[in-house]
Amino acid sequence: MRVATTGGDKNGPVDGTTSLTGVGPGMVPLPLSAATHLFVRWLHVLAMAVALGGAILAWGVSRVADSETTLAVATTYEFAFWGALGALVMTGIGNLGALAPAIPRGRWGTALLAKLGLLVLVLVGSAVRSATVRAARDAPAPATRTIERGYALTAVAFATLVALAAVMAHG
Repeated sequence: MRVATTGGDKNGPVDGTTSLTGVGPGMVPLPLSAATHLFVRWLHVLAMAVALGGAILAWGVSRVADSETTLAVATTYEFAFWGALGALVMTGIGNLGALAPAIPRGRWGTALLAKLGLLVLVLVGSAVRSATVRAARDAPAPATRTIERGYALTAVAFATLVALAAVMAHG
């Protein structure tokens, strides 16, 4: 199979051969598995953005808003959070599966173990936070200060996970 990656025009490579991939000049062909891998990575980053950005938003709102607004934002975030966390876990497993035959050791492996350990803590802590939000919705005087701390911890934990991911991606 011949692949044109440089030179030529919209009709094909400069040397007069025909590209069998249907990829134009200057374009890099991506096999389906590479495109799928990129989609999984994109979904992983998007889910992290929802989880981290939502935690920061919920924390900020809980600091300044009344209890009714805080609980409305918190309830919305809890649905988004668990969906994003499910996507993070599934795509994370997919990313590990792609690396499985050659998972690096050393600093990268240490960062991976730290990331997985912190993820377990986030799961447990988030279950407690979600239960707190649920209980606060039914309480006559909701404990919004506890909810505020829960979102602050969630934001810090996710920021740390992003830092560990950056270490894994860039060394």
